[in-house]
Amino acid sequence: MKAWAIRTAIAFVFNGITLWAASILPGVRLGGGFLWVVLVLTAASLLLRGAAAVLFRRLDARQRADETQAPDGGQPARSKAARKALVAAAGLALSLAAVWLTTAFAGGLVITGTAGWVLLTVVVWLASVIFESVDDGLENKAQQLLGGTGPGESEVKE
Repeated sequence: MKAWAIRTAIAFVFNGITLWAASILPGVRLGGGFLWVVLVLTAASLLLRGAAAVLFRRLDARQRADETQAPDGGQPARSKAARKALVAAAGLALSLAAVWLTTAFAGGLVITGTAGWVLLTVVVWLASVIFESVDDGLENKAQQLLGGTGPGESEVKE
């Protein structure tokens, strides 16, 4: 529970900085209720990305099972480039969905024009890529500062 709360708090701060920086983009305007907008974006992002992670794990497990059952080794595995392209496309789609949910449920974010939607989606996606790369280190450091162990560590009791 503690790790989940730390991850959510880090994501909240990260999304707040992202939206604040993105507010200078053409077609993107932040109004009143900034914290509400950040809260909705954080919830949408974490929930959508969690669901997508579960889906991708199931698809990978199914593909591995199919490859081991086929006598000829199964169909050729997706190339690394194709896999990265699929993950990037899924990330962009999830970012667009999170931005859309945020505009639907929080009144403080106004996006006008196609350029605003595209630019904000790309900025949110890039920020989520950066967040995923630094998240584990930030969680471990926060756990240490709060007196607990990191997410990948076990607590030894004597």
